[in-house]
Amino acid sequence: MQTGFQPVGQTQSLQAPLSSDYLPVLRLVGQVAATYLIAEGPDGLYLIDQHAAHERVLFEQMMAQARSGIVPSQALLEAAVVELTPEKAGILEERLDVLKGLGFEIENFGPNSFTLRAIPAILAGGGDPAEAIYAVVNAFEEDETPLMEEIQDLVAARVCKRMAIKAGQILSPEEQKKSFTQPGNLSGATHLSAWSSNDDSS
Repeated sequence: MQTGFQPVGQTQSLQAPLSSDYLPVLRLVGQVAATYLIAEGPDGLYLIDQHAAHERVLFEQMMAQARSGIVPSQALLEAAVVELTPEKAGILEERLDVLKGLGFEIENFGPNSFTLRAIPAILAGGGDPAEAIYAVVNAFEEDETPLMEEIQDLVAARVCKRMAIKAGQILSPEEQKKSFTQPGNLSGATHLSAWSSNDDSS
């Protein structure tokens, strides 16, 4: 009698990342190599990139709040000053309303400088919020003519990418749960194994 799991496929140890449209309901098992989350599903084990998963969770929460018009903010203990070149300052100034709509409290502080006083509450305890602002500016500097309806998505995506949990971070059980959501919206999930219940006993 054989029980347990066996690798999927004979010539490769990992399967290609799966489409989130086909992910089953998963149960979080834990973290491995300070980079991945392991989850158990009805058809085996899954390896999940913790950064990609958390980024997706943050993005979906941020956009849902923006659509509802209710966006809780968290005041920073100490305001952050963002200093930019004149060209980049102009780019940021054009996006201030979008940032405010996502929960940022940011205002002009002087020539080419801005003061960041609050961030979306869902980002509290994450990375450096000033770095998220720089990432937004750089994104628009690279793509100067996004469609109007894409601007909010682009800003939110850049912010969440910068503020999401990174590879190499050891996560507490609670932090692991924050990075994990299901079903159907996990980015970068890889099917590791399939359960086998073959009964070879005679």
